[in-house]
Amino acid sequence: MKARGIAGTVFALSLVASGALAGAQGKPSAYTEKDVVWVEDFNGKKINKKDWNFEFHEPGWVNAELQSYDDSKENTYLKDGCLVIQAIKKDGKDGKSAYTSGRINTQGKHAFKYGRFESRLRVPKGKGFLPAFWMMPDDESYYGQWPKCGEIDIMEVLGDDISKLYGTIHFGEPHGMVQGTHTLNEGNFSDEFHTFAVEWEPGEIRWYCDGVNYKTANDWFTKRPGFGEQTYPAPFDQPFYVILNVAVGGSWVGYPDETTDFDPAKDDAKMYVDYVKVYQKKSYDENVERPERAPVVAVVDSTGNMLKQNAGSWEFLTAGGGKGSVKGDGKSHDIITDEAGSLEYSIQYVQPHVALNKGCTYRYSFDASADETRTIITGISAPNSSYARRFGDVKVELTPQNRHFSFDFTMDAEDDSECRLEYNCGAQGSKAAVHISNVRLEKIKDAAPLTGRQSLPDGNYIENGQFQEGKGRLGGWASVNNAGAKISVTGGRARMLSVASPAKTAADGVKLVQKGIPLVRGKNYVVKFDAALDASTAKKAEIAVKCGSFERTAALKGVKKDKKSGEAQLAHFEWTYTPEETADADFELLLGTDKGTVFVDNVVIKENCVLHNGSFESGKSGWELYANESSSASFDVVKKDGIPSAAVSISETGPMDWMIQLKQTGRLLEKEKTYTMKLSAECDIERSIMLAMQRDGAKDDDWFPYSGTQVFKVGPGRKDYSWKFTMPRATDENVIFTISMGAVAGKKISSNHTVSISAISVEEVAE
Repeated sequence: MKARGIAGTVFALSLVASGALAGAQGKPSAYTEKDVVWVEDFNGKKINKKDWNFEFHEPGWVNAELQSYDDSKENTYLKDGCLVIQAIKKDGKDGKSAYTSGRINTQGKHAFKYGRFESRLRVPKGKGFLPAFWMMPDDESYYGQWPKCGEIDIMEVLGDDISKLYGTIHFGEPHGMVQGTHTLNEGNFSDEFHTFAVEWEPGEIRWYCDGVNYKTANDWFTKRPGFGEQTYPAPFDQPFYVILNVAVGGSWVGYPDETTDFDPAKDDAKMYVDYVKVYQKKSYDENVERPERAPVVAVVDSTGNMLKQNAGSWEFLTAGGGKGSVKGDGKSHDIITDEAGSLEYSIQYVQPHVALNKGCTYRYSFDASADETRTIITGISAPNSSYARRFGDVKVELTPQNRHFSFDFTMDAEDDSECRLEYNCGAQGSKAAVHISNVRLEKIKDAAPLTGRQSLPDGNYIENGQFQEGKGRLGGWASVNNAGAKISVTGGRARMLSVASPAKTAADGVKLVQKGIPLVRGKNYVVKFDAALDASTAKKAEIAVKCGSFERTAALKGVKKDKKSGEAQLAHFEWTYTPEETADADFELLLGTDKGTVFVDNVVIKENCVLHNGSFESGKSGWELYANESSSASFDVVKKDGIPSAAVSISETGPMDWMIQLKQTGRLLEKEKTYTMKLSAECDIERSIMLAMQRDGAKDDDWFPYSGTQVFKVGPGRKDYSWKFTMPRATDENVIFTISMGAVAGKKISSNHTVSISAISVEEVAE
C-alpha cells in the first residue's frame, strides 16, 4: 500500500493446521506440487545472478523511504538455506543517520502470466520496517507507467504491527486499489515463518496466508485519463516478475524511532526467505468479463441530505500515535483528542459509503466550534482510489464561537459509491476538543449532458484506434454489412484488428464505422492507419477509408507472419484532408476482400497541427493532467476576462518537478525544423513551472527534451512567454508536450494555489 489513509476494516481470521496448498476458509487452492514451474530454495552459497537482479536506488526514490538499495553482501546474502535481507543503520559524524537495505527481482529472467506465487518467510520487526513480497509487469510501458501497468502485492507487514498482513493490487488511472488484510489470533509474522501466496488467474486474484484464502478480487481496470478502459482483465493479463525487499521508513509505514533495533547480531532488522515457488496450469481461459457494477445512486433523506444522521454511520480512527474518543448521537459530534499524534489525520472522524456521481455539483456544509482556536482539515476522499480527494482538503479555523461553513464542488472523477467524508483533527498544533453539528451533503446540480464527440488527449477523434478497449477489444466500432466476415482482434502483444472475408467480398462489403467525427471547414486533418494482408490468404487486395467527402484506397500486398510473434509487419498509409464544409461525418473503414485476412492498427484522424486545442476553446479536449500519488492536483477549463484558461489547482506538488504535468502526447516534430512555443500564464503565488517538448521514454527511460527544459517564474498577473528551438534529432511523431508543476527548481509547495495557462501554441517557423 502506497497511499495516505487509515484502513477502517480488519478481517480477523483464525489460522488452522493445513496441508501446503489446502484452504480452510474461502476458496481452496487449485494448485498442487505437480504444477510447480520454478523454485528458488536459496540453498546455494550466494545469490544466483542468472535468476535475480540487484536493484540500485537512492534514498527517497519512492514513497519517501530512507534507505538506499545496492548489492552489498551486508544487506543481501544467503545463510542456512535462506535469503536474508538486512536493513542497516549507519550514524554519521554529523549526527545524521544513513540506511541501506536490499531489493532483488527476477525482471528479464523469470516472468510469468498467471499462476500461484508462494513464499515461506518471516519479517523484521520494529517501527519503520516495511518488508514486501510482490510483483510488477516485465514491460511496465505496455499499458503505461504506474499505476496503469498494475502491481500485485502478495505480502506487506508493517514493522510496528507484525500480526497484521496486507495483500493489495494497484491499477488505474486514476489510481485504484483492492486490499485485503489478515490478522493472526496468536503469534506474529516475525518470530515464526509463515507461507504467503497469491493465485492469479484471468479475472480473479486470491490471497492466501498459511492456506487461508483471506481476500479475493475480481474488479479492476486500467486506462489513461481521457481514454477508454483497456479490455478486462488488463492490466493483469501480461507477464509479471517477482520482487523481494525491505524498505526503511516511508509515507505509509512511518519512520524508525528510538525503539527500532538495527543490531546486526539480532534478527529485528532482517527478513528471512526460505523459498519462492511459482505454480502454473497448462492453460487458462482468458475469455472473461469484468463484473457488472450496480449504478451509483445516493440515498437521501426527506430534506435531500445524503449523509446518515445516526451514530453507527460514523467511524472514529487513529494513526501515527493519535489517541482520543468521540461522543455524539449522529447529529452532534464532540471529537476529543488526548494525543494529537504525528500526522494531521492521526485523529480522524469519518462517514464512509458516500455516493458521488461524475459531473454533478454538490454542497457540503456543517456547523463547528472548538474549545479554543485551532484548525481542522476536512475533505471527501476515495478510499478505493488511494484516498484521492474528491473535495478538499480544506483547512478550517475554528473558534469557541459556533460558525457555519459551506462549500460547493463538482465531482470530476468517475461515479464512486465508496467515497468518505473526513474530519482530520490530528497534529495541527492543538488538542482542543472539536464540536460539529448539522452536517449536510446535497446535490445542487446534475451533470451536464455530453454534447458531440471530443478528441482524445492525443488529438485523435477515433475511439480505440489501437484496438485495446471495450468488449472483444472492439469498443467504439460498429460493424456494418459484414458479409459474414470474421471480425476480431489478434491476441498477441500488438493486438491488431483482424478481418477475414468470405470469397468475392467487395471492400464495402465489410465496414467498421465510427459516427460523428466533427470536421471543420478549412482545417487541415491527417488520416492514417497501418495495415497488412495475410499472405497465406491472398496475394493482394485493396481496402479503403472514408470520412465525409474524403475517400482513399490502400493497396495491400500479402505479407508473411513473423514465425516467432505470429504477427504481420504492417505498412503505413497516411493522407491529409481539408473539408470544404463544417459537418459531423462518419468515419468508415472498408475492409472486404476476396478470401483475404486484413490486419489494421493505429487508426487516426486528427487536426494536422503540432498542438491541439492550445486555446482551450474546446474545453479539456486533447489535454490530460498527470498527478503522481505524492502530489494532489486537479484541472478544469475556466474563462477569465473572456479568455479560456487551463486552471490547475494544486494543494501538494510532491518532491519532484515531474509529479504534476499538464500534457499532450503523440505530437509531431520533424528533424532540423525550427519551432516557436508560446503561452500565457499566471499563478496566485510566486513559483516556477517548467515546459518541454520531450521524447516519450516509457519504453527505454530516454526522456530527451527536444526543446530544452524551460524553467520560468509565474505569479499574480498574466504574462506572455515564448521560446524557439530546432528539432535536434530524427523526426518523432510521439513527442510529449508537457508543462510540469511539481517541485520545480527543487521547491516543494504544500499549500493551495492555482496555475492558470492559456493561449498555448507550437508553430513551425517558416524558412
